[in-house]
Amino acid sequence: MKRIKLFLTSLVTGVCCWACGDFFEESSQNQAYVSSNVDLYELLVGEVYINEEGLNAYDLCADNNRVMLQTNRYFPWIHVMDDDLTEFALGYHSSSSNWVRENAASAYRWQPNPFVNREGTEYEPDDWVKMYERIAVLNSILSVVDDYRTDPDTLSNRVEGEAAFLRAYYYYWLVNIHAQPYSLGTASTDLGVPLKTSEEVEDEYFARASVQEVYDQIVEDLERSIEAFQTEEKPLRPIKANYTSACILMSRVCLYMEDYERAIAYADSAIRRAEYSILDLNGMTPGDNFTYEDSPETVFTQGGYIVGQILMNDTAGYRTGIAITSGYQVSDDLLGCYDEHDLRRDIFFVDTYFKNGVRCLKYRNPMGRIGDYMLFRYPELYLNKAEALALLGRDAEAKETLNVLREKRFESGQMPSIEDEMAESGEDLVNFIRTERRREFCFEGQRWFDLRRYAVNAAAPFSKTIRHEVREWQGNEENGFYTTVGYYELKPYAEDRAAYAMPLPSDEIIFNKGELVQNELRPERSLVRY
Repeated sequence: MKRIKLFLTSLVTGVCCWACGDFFEESSQNQAYVSSNVDLYELLVGEVYINEEGLNAYDLCADNNRVMLQTNRYFPWIHVMDDDLTEFALGYHSSSSNWVRENAASAYRWQPNPFVNREGTEYEPDDWVKMYERIAVLNSILSVVDDYRTDPDTLSNRVEGEAAFLRAYYYYWLVNIHAQPYSLGTASTDLGVPLKTSEEVEDEYFARASVQEVYDQIVEDLERSIEAFQTEEKPLRPIKANYTSACILMSRVCLYMEDYERAIAYADSAIRRAEYSILDLNGMTPGDNFTYEDSPETVFTQGGYIVGQILMNDTAGYRTGIAITSGYQVSDDLLGCYDEHDLRRDIFFVDTYFKNGVRCLKYRNPMGRIGDYMLFRYPELYLNKAEALALLGRDAEAKETLNVLREKRFESGQMPSIEDEMAESGEDLVNFIRTERRREFCFEGQRWFDLRRYAVNAAAPFSKTIRHEVREWQGNEENGFYTTVGYYELKPYAEDRAAYAMPLPSDEIIFNKGELVQNELRPERSLVRY
């Protein structure tokens, strides 16, 4: 974050388009000044939303083969650090060109430096820089939005609501990636990330605010966003932040902060609007898209569908010709969470071509416009509310809330009762709701953050050992097979705290001359061979 300098005139550059089409159909202006709220909104669209970066974008080569563009990913390793995934094969041939999977290898193994690819080459992640660049633009927009406000002026309300939401959301990502999880006892002293909300250029080096200070800013921005969105209607497409997405994020953040009454209140506020509904899986068949733009439960989406590049269709065991071997597959631990009558098992997951692995594909059209790790869906309101109710000891209400979702996920008449699942009350019910959250939001960028917050929860702490298996090729160049040779292990949070936060970019530490303190060194991990 090299001395944030922002000039609005130099940042209005327009929205790029890929061969597969625009993610945003709106285009930003290309003027040398901002003179109205219309200009501010175009700046917001063109420079702040994560539009083309990280999309399933393709470049058509001379031989008419589609090659995935590998630039501008955001947090591509968010799916590979938790317990929902395991290694499948090392990835030869065309899979070796997949930036996401190759550069996620060290993160998958929780190494001290997660930014090292399979070949041992270090790379500098640019997620940090790209987030702070967007925050810098947001700071300027939010500082001047009132200057262009008229009465009545719904556009200024929309600019303010979207900008405040996005700043909160980007700080949410930064603090949950690079800092320890929010803990009631230590949040005020745990190091968060640098916090800057002023548009003014400051000739100074930056230090880290506390986790508490960052979360307080997130809450303040979301309160501002929700207030600005009060009179706004549901947008025509879910590519813009709105009242419901702001309430979802606020209820999620309040859940992280153990502010359960507010988590419930914000969930209820969005539910009462009744602008969205839960998709009934009884009307779907295997092979259908589960997440898509027009789904009644898709509230907001941006970024790309990265999981489609991590869990590719595998032809493992074949190392010649055009064989593709994905790096990863769905873990047995996740698959084992689903009841035999749970429709999500067949809708979310698909066998690989040779049926030697399982992929999670909630969105199956590779040219589509839907994200995975930056996706807000309506069911989260019910899961946030149910967990908060259970943690407050309001078990009957928690079950009633949770069943609103479960009734849409099981075969008609085949939904087991929560009591049958041995989750009648107390901590058992809390953990059941958390497992339901895992079933619902697998590969949507939430599981790693959830595991972190569960570990420090004051009322119902939960932490586990995670093992990530490693496969190696056995045989010669022409004949052989992949076999499991061992695993890397992440211990429960209390024993392995450093590994639950990613290091800050090394060049930022150097530039800020000691003001920006690095995280505790993560331990080196060795392969435990079977």
